[in-house]
Amino acid sequence: MNSLFRVICLVLLLFFPDTALSEIIVHDTVAPKGQESMLTVETKGRLFREGGELVEFFVDGKSLGKSLSGGDGFAFKHFVPSRAGIYRITVKSKKEEGQGLLLSLRKGDGILFVDVEGSLFEGGFSETPKKGSQETIKKLSGRFQLIFLQTGALSIKAVKVWLKKNGFTDLPVIPWENGMIFDEIKEHGFKIKVVIGSGPVVESAKAYHPKAISFDEVEGAEEVKSWEEIGRRLKQARNLTYPGSKRNN
Repeated sequence: MNSLFRVICLVLLLFFPDTALSEIIVHDTVAPKGQESMLTVETKGRLFREGGELVEFFVDGKSLGKSLSGGDGFAFKHFVPSRAGIYRITVKSKKEEGQGLLLSLRKGDGILFVDVEGSLFEGGFSETPKKGSQETIKKLSGRFQLIFLQTGALSIKAVKVWLKKNGFTDLPVIPWENGMIFDEIKEHGFKIKVVIGSGPVVESAKAYHPKAISFDEVEGAEEVKSWEEIGRRLKQARNLTYPGSKRNN
């Protein structure tokens, strides 16, 4: 009974991490350098989306102007990233404020994807991250353009709360959507270099021939026991990082 109670409490914490009556959710995104991209935001009440909210978009502190959310609660703004790297997106209304990230890449750049629930959680609904995962992720983000994947029952917001609470590097969190993310990444002209995750996530990326790593026994993937082992394997691997490494240009 105590174990069940802890699980229920954790689920509630992850899905409803604050008591705000309304909120702004900024969607993280990946976009090619020099091409127009769409910034997307949701304006929400406690449980449902709310339309008719006037919001202002900021990129790295500079205003892009205002937009009105539609009846479905979504508001949009066009933006053209002039450089490769991370842009910090802030969206404000009269009552609330939300933050997100845009990762801009050059054509041909490679990406490392990390399935959060399938490779970072110690197990089930555990609040504890796998040992060594924070430090290894920090090191890998210096070599790769790294994206977290939301793959399970937890919402994007809940995943972000968990990552922040456990001291992970602030990086984009993108929904996996049964592998659709990999198709979109390929259409943008980027390369899927490494996928770390559960069997279904690894399987959904097979067509793009990434280096696959999993904590489970998965056909076509290297099975590992720890994040330290992942760090060693990727450090030894050749031709994975793209020219010039990860640093912004």
